[in-house]
Amino acid sequence: MVDASQQPDGVKTRICPWWLMSLSALAEPLRRIFWPAARILQPLVAAGQMCLDMGCGMGFFTVPLAQFVGATGRVVAVDIQSKMLEGAARRAKRHGMTDRISFYRPEDSEWATPRKYDFILVFWMLHEVPDQRSLLETLHGTLKTSGCILLVEPRLHVRKPQWEESLALAKAVHLAPRVGPPIALSRSAILQPRNDD
Repeated sequence: MVDASQQPDGVKTRICPWWLMSLSALAEPLRRIFWPAARILQPLVAAGQMCLDMGCGMGFFTVPLAQFVGATGRVVAVDIQSKMLEGAARRAKRHGMTDRISFYRPEDSEWATPRKYDFILVFWMLHEVPDQRSLLETLHGTLKTSGCILLVEPRLHVRKPQWEESLALAKAVHLAPRVGPPIALSRSAILQPRNDD
């Protein structure tokens, strides 16, 4: 279920509304069963790293990322909806992680943040972006050469041809995709900077 909403640049797109994500808190125990953060993220993240949660929503993965990077690491949580960021900030406060997380709402479609990241999570949001290539290019530019992106899309909304198109766009911006971890109801890939860059 999605809303026809405005991106910061005024372009209409279909995004998951904040109120639906707020209701999804009722399904939190099921989400933890379907998407256990420790199994999905911990193998890709180390203490002291800089991580980006792109399209963080209500912070379901933001807080675990902050736990995995430890006191010397940092997480930047990005979303275009202020209500999502407010919800994620409340979750971070409940878990005592506010000192490790920064929240950022891009304006004028400026997705880039002034940092380089070891790990970037793009969970169930790329299909909502009208210009996927531009976003992937931006993410490539903010990724350390040793870093990786975990790209996860919902099987229900992203059929195999659309998934393959997204992977082709990743290749076009010099990101090399490989098979990602098995994730319920999802397609996943790990994207890394190509060696020929």
